[in-house]
Amino acid sequence: MVRICSYSTIVKKRLTQAMPHPMKLFSHKHPFAMYLLSLTMLFYRFSFYGVGLLLVLFLIKHYHYSVKEATHLFALFTGLSFLMPILGGFIGDRWNFKSPPILGAIITAAGCFLLSVLSTSLILPGLILVGMGSGLFVPSIYTILGKLYVKNHYLREGGFSIFYSISTAGLFLSMLILGAIQTVSWRMTFFIAGISSLVSIIPYFFALNQIKDITIKARFFIKKKDDPHKFPLKKHEKDRIVVIFILVLCSIIFWIGYSQIGSSMTLFILKYTQREIGQFSIPTPWFISLNNLFVILFAFPLSYLYLFLRKIRSSATPPEKTAISLFFMGLAFVLMERASRFIPVDAVSADVNPYFLVFSLALLALAELFLAPIGLSLVTGISPHRFRGLLTGFYFSCTGIGFFLGGALSGLMPQLSLTSFFDIFIFLAFIPALILLIFSKKLDSMRHANFL
Repeated sequence: MVRICSYSTIVKKRLTQAMPHPMKLFSHKHPFAMYLLSLTMLFYRFSFYGVGLLLVLFLIKHYHYSVKEATHLFALFTGLSFLMPILGGFIGDRWNFKSPPILGAIITAAGCFLLSVLSTSLILPGLILVGMGSGLFVPSIYTILGKLYVKNHYLREGGFSIFYSISTAGLFLSMLILGAIQTVSWRMTFFIAGISSLVSIIPYFFALNQIKDITIKARFFIKKKDDPHKFPLKKHEKDRIVVIFILVLCSIIFWIGYSQIGSSMTLFILKYTQREIGQFSIPTPWFISLNNLFVILFAFPLSYLYLFLRKIRSSATPPEKTAISLFFMGLAFVLMERASRFIPVDAVSADVNPYFLVFSLALLALAELFLAPIGLSLVTGISPHRFRGLLTGFYFSCTGIGFFLGGALSGLMPQLSLTSFFDIFIFLAFIPALILLIFSKKLDSMRHANFL
């Protein structure tokens, strides 16, 4: 009994010593430049997603496109936007990572201003510019963010989670603000989106002043004999690339499920969810925005948890966190499957309890936080320097593949029973999660953390 009490006292003492003070998490621990980069991304995401999320509505309401025509153009826009980061990352690798975000923000703003003219002949050029701007902007921002944590690896995942949370606020605000402005003027909607893209450059300049001591070498004019591309990759670099490919490919599965928020889950909310409070009917977009709100609310506690677990040497590895993400995604669709059981066969409408959707969106937000910032932290942290921007672009291209495949799967919703439809995503999540857990130790050893 004495030994048990003594042991519990020691454990309690160690936990107390390991628990970081809450204020330290947000003060000197993280570089101030991280918060400036977060603000940069907030304004940029406000602009980019303001165009993306309202595009179909804009084409149908203003130009009277058919649903098929509008969604087809939306698919082309998202495909371009998610493939361009590969080229943007390649440019960042060979040029430098500091200049592309400025150029990307300007190009995106130009695309928004073309859309604000409200001319049919300028729709495609405007969308192409917005997609190209995103391709230049995104990979370099994340690469620079990763550079901030070269000497503080234990803060990397928490920092990326905080960054992801703050930048997600841009998406959340775009749905609220631009979603309201579009009811009055589409011209003003796209004009404000363009201004927001230009405003993102302001905190970015302040961030650059904070990171002058970080060396980001430009290799555009490097002598051939000094070009590191001529040297073969080392064993640990090859292993790391394999780990990145496996985990990024697993992320496709997550984005397949996550994309259902904007498709099948939106339809479920619209047709089968009880949305009335007295005489007021809650708009469907308000339900969707809950996912972004949960991301913002959960990110800071999670970054605090990562720091605490690392101090007591119990932190999950990136492969394990990817598995946890898929597990949470599976639970979200378990809730959707259970909610579907309350809908009569062949019913065209129903009044399912909205809490099923609320908790499902909360679980998907947790899943997103265990995967997206962690994956980006991993890619920017262990990629060989010469391919860092390119592999970051590869990560975003796989996100686009996931959204494309998720859209294709959502087309099965009318052909299957709702329970069978959501069962697809349950198995799609749980099986890879189990496989990842089985091989997590092997994958983690291939990260070669001793070289960091």
